[in-house]
Amino acid sequence: MASFENKRVEDMNYFELLAWLGIGSSHPGGFPATKLNLEAIQIKPEDYVLDAGCGSGLTSCHLAKMIGCKIIGIDINPQMIEKAAQRAEKEGISHLVEFKLADVNQLPFAENTFDWVIAESVTVFLDKIQVYREFYRVLKPEGQVADLEMALLHALPPPLKKQLADCFGPNTNPVSFEEWSQSISQAGFQDVEIKNPQPLKNNGSLIANKLKKDWLLIKDLADKVTKQPGLISRLQKNVSFTRRTQGYFGFGLVYGRKPLPPARPKAGLKQWLLNALQIIHH
Repeated sequence: MASFENKRVEDMNYFELLAWLGIGSSHPGGFPATKLNLEAIQIKPEDYVLDAGCGSGLTSCHLAKMIGCKIIGIDINPQMIEKAAQRAEKEGISHLVEFKLADVNQLPFAENTFDWVIAESVTVFLDKIQVYREFYRVLKPEGQVADLEMALLHALPPPLKKQLADCFGPNTNPVSFEEWSQSISQAGFQDVEIKNPQPLKNNGSLIANKLKKDWLLIKDLADKVTKQPGLISRLQKNVSFTRRTQGYFGFGLVYGRKPLPPARPKAGLKQWLLNALQIIHH
């Protein structure tokens, strides 16, 4: 059992809270956005894919079933990795999908390994350029990254900035679509664009919506509230923030392609003659 299980819910960060609640997919737009984005990027059956921050493996397993490609999913949370492995086994795709405990800031893979890196609502909590440089490193030349992230449509007033940090953690840093594009470009990617940009609809918090849709989560919720009475106020804070920030946020797929390495210049006729003369003299 993960060590954060013994924490008070008030002291859990956003990722720990999701894992403790059993929520493995709580990104902007939810799973409908995932399916829309996968249609837009068109991963091929022969592609090798890294799912960075895979959570409970919902996206990885869906992709493996739909496309038949091989995927490695990584997450920093051991409970999520366990859930993801169980999902893959239950859905009969363990031969295509592998899950590992790892940090996106230091990926345990060699350079030029993957054809695609996909991510969903991970980079917004981290140093964007550092993460994108690590994605760049493990991608093959002409490999592609597709990162679904929340974007800032309008500057947040200071009180809402504080509430953002209270809800999601002090390192949460959504930026404009332009700044997202700049970050991935600075990491070396080309053909940068934001695919499927759209405003974030105000239909409650992502966590609350997940709890409503899954009766197993609701069934488990009463026991969790008994153990952690602070859970109710934590969820209320999340819902309140979402309502107060209507119109401030959007989301989209941050896309880029790793360029081919520069071609070595061919030796000209003059250089060829010089080389030939050196050989003759020797």
